[in-house]
Amino acid sequence: MSAIEVDAQTLPLTHAENILSLISDSGITRYRLQTKVWDVYSKANTSYWHFPKGIYLEKFDSLFNVVGSVKSDTAYYFEDKELWKLIGNVYIVNQEGDKFETSELFWKRSEPAWSRNSIYTDKFVRIERGDQIITMKGLRSNQLMDDYVFYSNAIEMIVEDN
Repeated sequence: MSAIEVDAQTLPLTHAENILSLISDSGITRYRLQTKVWDVYSKANTSYWHFPKGIYLEKFDSLFNVVGSVKSDTAYYFEDKELWKLIGNVYIVNQEGDKFETSELFWKRSEPAWSRNSIYTDKFVRIERGDQIITMKGLRSNQLMDDYVFYSNAIEMIVEDN
């Protein structure tokens, strides 16, 4: 029998498939996470989680109504930096019902929830807010995505003739 060399940094320490996880805060279920594949690379130089087939997260209110959601084609979570990186067809719905679309988004969990440095991207972003469509390149937002600033923008509005 021959030995096979394995580099622990390039293989996941944990591999899980078809995950549905409920996440609580102070004993109250607040989130539901779904993913097809969840790999944990704990032995890499910088430990991280990888969701190569996408991730879907819902946030609940106290009556278990969905009040927000996040979806992306691929996701990474870098444990040491407390940083999420969402890639490819990133869709977010905030508590006001505003819909955000972009190709890449970062979320720094270590930032205060109110900080506009919590969530950011330098990619093109499309926001549907009521009857408005806002497009821009570059966004910084708080964690609730209800207080944000952007860099270059255009706006479309439906105006009814009276």
